[in-house]
Amino acid sequence: MNENQSPPSGENLPAVQKPRELVPIELPEQHQRFYDKLRAKIEAFIREHSGNEAVAKYILLAPDLFVLLARLLVDKRVGMQAKAIAGAAVAYFISPIDFIPEVLTGGFGLIDDVVFAVYALRKILVDVEESIVREHWNGEEDLLRVITRVIRSADELLGKKLVKKIEQALFRKK
Repeated sequence: MNENQSPPSGENLPAVQKPRELVPIELPEQHQRFYDKLRAKIEAFIREHSGNEAVAKYILLAPDLFVLLARLLVDKRVGMQAKAIAGAAVAYFISPIDFIPEVLTGGFGLIDDVVFAVYALRKILVDVEESIVREHWNGEEDLLRVITRVIRSADELLGKKLVKKIEQALFRKK
């Protein structure tokens, strides 16, 4: 651990760097359009399947996670490795090829996208200052709490095999 990182406060929690100067970033129009479509899809899914509130709270994270990752992609303070991870997570959201495809499962198919995004953020926070990442977060709940909650629930949401595949994709040893 280097001197800029905080010691981990618990198992599977992200290490974060100390804050630097904040620079506001606007969301490009193409990302905003995807955000709007994604939000509409999620709201329709929840209206149709209102009985599953436990899953709905995770699905509702999808648009905010997508926007966060898209904003990190265009932030000049974010390094190339972190941008590559953010880009992979954004591509995973957009791609019709998923572990759980939305085409077949509707809004429920966004659960793997949420877990993938959170694991990507966990890796990004090792290299990017927490304040930069938080600056781009629009969610109502604290970002680090969201990351922790999703990581702790990932096995229940997706199953251990699928979570293992996501971890292998993002945390491959070089």
